[in-house]
Amino acid sequence: MSEWTLGQIKARNMEILALCESQGCGHLGIFNLDQLIEGVGEDFALADVPAMSCPRCDQPLAIRLSFADPLPEGEAP
Repeated sequence: MSEWTLGQIKARNMEILALCESQGCGHLGIFNLDQLIEGVGEDFALADVPAMSCPRCDQPLAIRLSFADPLPEGEAP
């Protein structure tokens, strides 16, 4: 897993996704990064996110980073 922190991920306008890679499921969740930072701090490492199970099929979820939609012009991250 990545050594990136939540603050680094937010600064790069990225998202944290939870993806079920189980055949036939494909459930996808997007974490609320602002809430995560409020709860555990911007220095929390992505590698420290605990293992999670899919709410649909109970199989392990894979944590992935993705680029978020571009910010509106003039808006700071």
